[in-house]
Order: sequence, then C-alpha cells, then structure tokens
Amino acid sequence: MSIQIKSIVLYHKTGKMRTVQFTLGKVNIITGKSKVGKSAIIEIIEYCLGRSEFRVPEGVIRNHVVFFGVKLKHKEHEIIIVKKAPEGNAVSQSQIHFEVGTDLQFPDLDKIKTNSNDDSLVEYLGNLIGISANLHIPSVGESRDSIEANFKHTRTFLFQKQSVIANESTLFHRQNEPFIPQAIKDTLPYFLGVIREDQLRLEQELRQTKRQLKLLKKRMDEAILIAGNSSASAISLFEEAKQVGLLDEKISSDNSEAILSYLREALKWKPYDAPLFETNHSQKLQSDRRGIIEQIAQVNDQISSAQAFASEAIGYTHQANQQRLRLESVHLFPSEGDGREHCPLCTSRMENSVPTVDLINSSLLNLKNNLISVERERPKLREFLSQLTQEQNSLKEELQTITSSINSLVMEQQIADDIKEINTRIARVVGRISMFLEHYHEVHEDKGLSGQIAQLVDRIKVLEQELDKDKKDELLTSALSRISTYMTKWAEELQLEHSESPYRLDLKNLTVIADQEERPIPMYRMGSGENWLGCHLVSHLALHKYFIQRARPIPSFIILDQPTQVYFPPDKYSVMEGLDEELTDEDRLAVSRLFNLLFSVCNELQSKLQIIVLDHANIDIPEFQEALIEEPWRNGRALIPSDWLLEDTE
Repeated sequence: MSIQIKSIVLYHKTGKMRTVQFTLGKVNIITGKSKVGKSAIIEIIEYCLGRSEFRVPEGVIRNHVVFFGVKLKHKEHEIIIVKKAPEGNAVSQSQIHFEVGTDLQFPDLDKIKTNSNDDSLVEYLGNLIGISANLHIPSVGESRDSIEANFKHTRTFLFQKQSVIANESTLFHRQNEPFIPQAIKDTLPYFLGVIREDQLRLEQELRQTKRQLKLLKKRMDEAILIAGNSSASAISLFEEAKQVGLLDEKISSDNSEAILSYLREALKWKPYDAPLFETNHSQKLQSDRRGIIEQIAQVNDQISSAQAFASEAIGYTHQANQQRLRLESVHLFPSEGDGREHCPLCTSRMENSVPTVDLINSSLLNLKNNLISVERERPKLREFLSQLTQEQNSLKEELQTITSSINSLVMEQQIADDIKEINTRIARVVGRISMFLEHYHEVHEDKGLSGQIAQLVDRIKVLEQELDKDKKDELLTSALSRISTYMTKWAEELQLEHSESPYRLDLKNLTVIADQEERPIPMYRMGSGENWLGCHLVSHLALHKYFIQRARPIPSFIILDQPTQVYFPPDKYSVMEGLDEELTDEDRLAVSRLFNLLFSVCNELQSKLQIIVLDHANIDIPEFQEALIEEPWRNGRALIPSDWLLEDTE
C-alpha cells in the first residue's frame, strides 16, 4: 500500500484539537450543507503535503485555526505533518513539524516544534513512495527546460475540487495554472512506467559515450593525417630538431627506424635554465639613479649661482679700482686722515666743512671700504665653489656606477629572454615530435584506438535501442490503451453518452475522448454536466487502478469534492437536508451508479485505494451510509466545532 490518509487535525489557539478520522482502503464520505468546511479539506491536505501556498478560504477556518496537521499511513509506518497557518498578510509558509514512527499521536499545541520544511518533506515523500531519478528532456527544437518528476507532481492526480470535477475543459487538478499542463504531459509517462527507472542513468551514459566517441574519432583522424606520410614527416621533424639544437647537426641517416630512434631520444630534452632577473633590484637602481640626477641638477644650480655671483663681484671690483686709480692719480683721495677737511678738487685744507664736499668724501670712503670687503670675501667664494665642484664629481661617479649596474641587469634580462625564446622554439619542435610519435604508435604499432572506437560504437547502439523513442511511444500507447479499457467499461456502467464507443485519455490535450466511428468527440463537446463528471471519474479511477497494478510511485488516495453537484441545483444547497427525495428517479439512479462505481473500484483493488468524497448529498443507500465517517455536518456540526466560535466571541 502506498500513502493513504489516516486523519487530519485542526488546532485552536487554546490548544483544543479537532480531528477527522478516515478509513484506509475504503470509500470515506463526509456529507453536509454548504459552508461547513468540506471543501477546505482538500486545501488543508495539500498544504500539509508540501504546498507552501495557503489556499484555505477566508472565513471561519482561517479565523479560528492556528495549526493544521495530517497523519499518513505507509506500510507499517505513520507520518505526522503539522504546519502553522501563515501569520498576518503572508500567503505562504513552509516550516513543518515532522514525525515518523508507529502508533503516533498528534502533538499537543505546546509540543509542536519546527524541525523540517516543505522541500525536505517533498524529497522524503518522493523517496518513500519510490520516485527514482528521472528526467524528461524536451525534443530537439523545444525551448522549455528539462523536468524531473517529484512528489509535487503526484498531487495532480490526487484531488478533484468542486470547480474541476465537472468541468468540461479542465480534467486535472490545477490544470488551468501556468506551466502545469505541460508538466502533466511531461511527467505522466514516468508515473505510468513508460520511462525506465534507470532512464536518467542510461541517458547520461549515452551522452558521455557519444562525447567520448567523438573525441576518439577526432584523435584517430588527427593520427591518420599526421602519420599518414610518416616517412616524410619523420625526416622533416628530424631536420627541425637539428636546426634548433635538439640533435647534433652532424647526425645524418636515411634509415626510418634510426630517425624514429633519434626523435624518441629528442623527447628527453629539458629546458635550459635562464638567469633570474631581479625585477625589484632593477626598480631600486632606477629609483636611485633618478635621485642622483636630481641631486646633480641641484648642485649644478648652486655652482651656476656662485659663479654668477663671483663674476659680478669681479666686474664690480675691476670697475671700482679703475675709478679709484683715476682719482688717486689726481690726489683726490688723501693717503692719511679721513679726507673730510680737504677740498676734493684742489686738495687745500678747508676751514669750514662744505656739505656737498662732505657727501663726495663720504661716498669715496664707502667705495674704498666696499673694495676692501670684496677683496676679503673672494677666497671664501673660491672655497665654496671648490666644494660644490667636488660634490658634483662625486655624484657623477655614483651615477656612472648605478648606470653600469642597470646596463648589466638589462643585459641579463636580454640573455634570459633569448634563452626563453630558444626554449620556446625547441619546445614547439618537441611537442610536434611527441604528437607525431604518439599518433604513429596508435596507427602503426597497435590497434588499441580502433578497438576502443569499435567498442563505443557497439555500446551506443545498445543504449539507443534501450532508449528508443519509438519503443517509448509504443509503451505509452500500450499503457493508455489499458487505461482506455477501464474507462470504456466504467463509462458504460455510468451510462454516459457515446459509451457505446471506446473512451480514452488524450494526453496531448489533457482531456477525455469518445472515439465514435464518424469522428472523435472530446469531453467539452459531450454536452451535459453528468457526462463531464463521468469523464473525470472514469479517467482518474482508471489512472489510479493502473498506478496500483503497476506499483507506480503515486499516493493511493483520491479526494472528490461535490461529485453529485450536477444533480442538485446550487439554489437548493442551502435549504436541502441532503436526502435523496430531492432527486428524480432518473437522477437517483445516476447517483446510485456513481457511488456503486466508487465502491466497486475500491473493492476490486482490495484496500489499495482510498476514496474520500466530500458532498452535499446524503444518499439513503446502505453502502453510502456505512461509508460516512461522521454524522452529517448539519445542525451545528461542521469542521470547526461550534464551541470554538463561542470561545472566540467571549
């Protein structure tokens, strides 16, 4: 037995729990009037089975329930999953409380602990029911991504909501949502067993084998091309090896085996060691050189300034002395005394000082003193210039030394580059020799490469046969044919229109078709809601029967919401008591056929399928009444207990 539902639970914020128990392997019926929570059961179960989006309708349930839980049964083990309702305006929530064991009980509210999430749950449940590694790869030219079937995809076949179960154009749960139809088409072949369990492994092996074959064929083509004219190629490489210094230029041979031997010997070559070039040291020398050049420029500036000063001083002294000599020749300057009492023109002593004469004598005295001062400073200036010249010469010598060091490093770098170029040239020749000898060996000395290629070709043929698309299509056609047999038989039992013709599942368009002789009739052209309902029932029951017979990895339950709605007008739901007196004789027979089919299929599959029916109707037939798991949800009975409502209003 695959997964079936043992019970669901709702938690009130006070810690009270509302549990709904189900019977395994049987038809379970919950009946009641509208707006008592029946339809929410599908949303609750799907939410607890790993759907993060919370789709429970707004109203009583959202207002009064803080946690939802489901207990699953798989073979000897039970699985409890409890999820908190999203808080605030959140529309999704993925954290769960998860337990696995035997004879489990739902935890009390204060014992609920988050220990997993939806993604881990989906992976666990998929592994539990046996979903193996699989991958649907779209045909060449199709742009959509590959898809791997997982537990999420099984939910497509587990639920028939009220809006779907009698819909003329939608056959599967969530079929009208984006990307879901294509996902159903891509994953259903796997769930039907059309795709091998080791399909993914074989497809990966086929891709890898083809890639390996392509590389070996390319290698063989290169070998044949290179070694095809082996004698000429060997001689050419022999001469190249001598040119670059791999072999002695004096060697000469016309013997092919000898040339091959020389070429093999050339492969032992090792690159020449190049001198290490100290980049950091070179950079330091360059930096030092720039610093010395700057210092020399500064010294040169100082020398130029000093020489200019000296030149100006000499010129001044020369001119001043010339003037002094002229004045002395006419005895304008006295040899003794300060000259302030003599006339500078006639040299006679003057009794009284004349201001103009005083000024002339004062100027002449200053000139004399300046000449003396200049003559006194000239030796110091010559010493300063000598020091600057010595410093200049020292810096020039240091600059020459550093320049020589830099030139030496440049020469070392040139030598290293030359050696590197020689190594590169020789390495290219060695590479061609190596490739030639390798391909020569593969083509001339053994058949290993050819043997590998032959083995890969044979393996690819075997893999392609096992993965033959035509074979897959045949298996899919066979599976759909068996399903069609079940559908046709049950369509006759339900007395659907066109049931005299074969019914089948149209996987391409995700609908049901009745194949009349004149033309195929799709579900949406069959007419009444009774026929649409019948198409949904026979197709899903047939799929589950096939899944169970082939032990496919699909949970073994299906939930049907309001299957009798086509027999009861919606305006009567709010007032009817659910008894079958509302039905006409013809409708009563149709409803009986519907439930008889459900009971019959469950009995036929011997408890391997669980069917849960959520309905307004309360049909007065023994099997229906025995299948009720609770008293009808009327007169205050509902999914949410009435005392919860009272507590929240207090």
